[in-house]
Amino acid sequence: MMTWEYRVFREEDGTYVIREVYYDNGSIVACTEKAVTPMGESLEELQKDIEWFKEALELPVLTLADIPSHLNKQHPKDRSKNLSLEQVRAELGLAKPSTRHRHAQRKSVTPVLVTAKKSGRVRVR
Repeated sequence: MMTWEYRVFREEDGTYVIREVYYDNGSIVACTEKAVTPMGESLEELQKDIEWFKEALELPVLTLADIPSHLNKQHPKDRSKNLSLEQVRAELGLAKPSTRHRHAQRKSVTPVLVTAKKSGRVRVR
């Protein structure tokens, strides 16, 4: 099961930051590249986030060397075999919709205002 928690990291320059660390069955599998800051959509959420930051101070300090080495290396991706949308459409025998057709489709759609609450963080210990 994937879980996460805040952890304190000591940077190469000697400063301390907090990152999110992700675990799979108790083993570290990833961490955020950059430090994170407390946040919340309400004072209560912000307070809870700050409490989790304080909990991180009670755990052993990590360094990026504690993260599995394959996560620290950025391997360039070979994109030479990627196909463009036009190439995929051609291979599938799909005609590109005309601008007129797309415009007609837009007119037939009823506009709906959607408000999305910022995704809440779920933390499992």
